[in-house]
Amino acid sequence: MQLYAIKFGESSFYSKYVFRDDTSDETMQISWSYYLARFNNKTILFDVGFRDPLIAHEWGITLMNVEHEINSLIKDNPVDTIFITHSHFDHIDNIDLYPDSRIIIAHDDYLHALNNGNPAVKERLLRENVITVKDEFLFDDKFKFKVIGGHTVGSSVIYFEQDGHNFVITGDECYDRDNMNDNRPIGVYASTEKNTAFLEEANRNQYIPLPYHDNSVFQSYKQVSTHIVQIL
Repeated sequence: MQLYAIKFGESSFYSKYVFRDDTSDETMQISWSYYLARFNNKTILFDVGFRDPLIAHEWGITLMNVEHEINSLIKDNPVDTIFITHSHFDHIDNIDLYPDSRIIIAHDDYLHALNNGNPAVKERLLRENVITVKDEFLFDDKFKFKVIGGHTVGSSVIYFEQDGHNFVITGDECYDRDNMNDNRPIGVYASTEKNTAFLEEANRNQYIPLPYHDNSVFQSYKQVSTHIVQIL
């Protein structure tokens, strides 16, 4: 198995949104990213990012052109499966670029995307080959997709084990690795109780967190190209 983190954007972000216990107006620099795996001759994405320059401008995000870097990883292999951790734009909006891939998404966030997503997202989700999950789903005897419901009502994470280590791809149940490592709940939530319970359990079981907005991820693992690091 190979696993990569792909950074497609960077911006400043209020610390109080990352950490519920931070009441200041200080900002921190964050990444906007997603993950790609190669497993059992399959190419798998964990969220897909977004590309709308108007949204990027509104959020103060500097977008990075990572298409060539991603193509060098995928080569001619189609994306078999896409896990969507939740329906916020930076995690789902590029889903229309993958018309034939299997999609796995929480039932509640699937409904939210159909009601609130942009037209391209809605059209893609109404196609075949979409699996909606109410609790948990095991894919390929490897990746356990689990609905948490802390960040959004259907916010989900993906657990897996590799080489004796337990990992969790956190969606935005964890913005920063310190959310989990220091048991500090996130500041943007649908249910802080569910988020807190997830963080405490993952910390107790010594899961290695793989979040989407922590720049330190891109300083901790082997760099394989300008905006991509290899986790495994």
